[in-house]
Amino acid sequence: MTPSAPPAIPDDLETVLRRYMADGITLTGDVRDFMTATFGDASAATLRELVLDESGAERDSLLDLVFFPDQALQLAIEPVIESHGLTEEDVSLLAARLKAAPVATGLRLPGVTDIFPTVMPAFLVDAFLARLNLAWQPAAALSELMTHLDTHPLSPTHDREDGRLRLRVRLRNAGLRQTPAQVLFLCDFFERLPFDDKGFVDKLDFMLVFLREHEGATHFYQALMDRKKFLFRHLLKNRQTTEWAARTNMETRIMAGVRPSYFDVHAAERSLALIDRIAMAVFGRTEWLDGSLRSVDLGNYTEAPDPAELVDRLS
Repeated sequence: MTPSAPPAIPDDLETVLRRYMADGITLTGDVRDFMTATFGDASAATLRELVLDESGAERDSLLDLVFFPDQALQLAIEPVIESHGLTEEDVSLLAARLKAAPVATGLRLPGVTDIFPTVMPAFLVDAFLARLNLAWQPAAALSELMTHLDTHPLSPTHDREDGRLRLRVRLRNAGLRQTPAQVLFLCDFFERLPFDDKGFVDKLDFMLVFLREHEGATHFYQALMDRKKFLFRHLLKNRQTTEWAARTNMETRIMAGVRPSYFDVHAAERSLALIDRIAMAVFGRTEWLDGSLRSVDLGNYTEAPDPAELVDRLS
């Protein structure tokens, strides 16, 4: 009996990966900031010393940042992934190949032609491939829709195919479970929001995170409105507390047990604006909330007030 052949890994995917890495890696700002903060220097000499010192405590963390997949790599391999439809078993076999024959590359600083030859360490291969999310594929309805959308505004070169690949990469990075409700929503989202809107990518990124946080939801309009009400209540409470704090002294605030607010007002206001624009575009409606503040009489205290009473009034 002839033994069955093991599953074949697409050779062209490995080829594209190795070819891309062979061109070298230019250190990003995050890597240079890490080097400066951790080692006090981000020079080529320091980089070489750190990479060669296998006993260094921070070497692994540095290499993890260095070999974090960038968008250019993702765009280079996306056509191959799309055509093959990899399985988790394929990814495991690919990992074994990359560990057995380490990927050759080189490291360089921005604006510097000199390159420091190195290889991707075997201990980073699994994390590197996991971040590429190779086995994920868009649902058939999404994949079919993206072939017909005019995605050229998403491309810096206004190339429709490049824009489509960039859209696929964003979806791949999100790694949604793609429930029927999520797929239906995304199809409506792509059909109803204009790609040439300068805020399209911000809206898409917001919704991809939102969809991951609400994987079990089936009514996304209501889920968005619930988030809107939550943010709105906290904005009003933050504004009220801030105005009260401006009228009181530190002793009163300490006795009342009121701590400084760490609520990100700017992020909340931005999310509220995105929710309204998405809801209007996809569902044709949104809920308008009353922005007036409820007046709370805190009185004019000549002596330090009772903390429990203050907390009760601000609640």
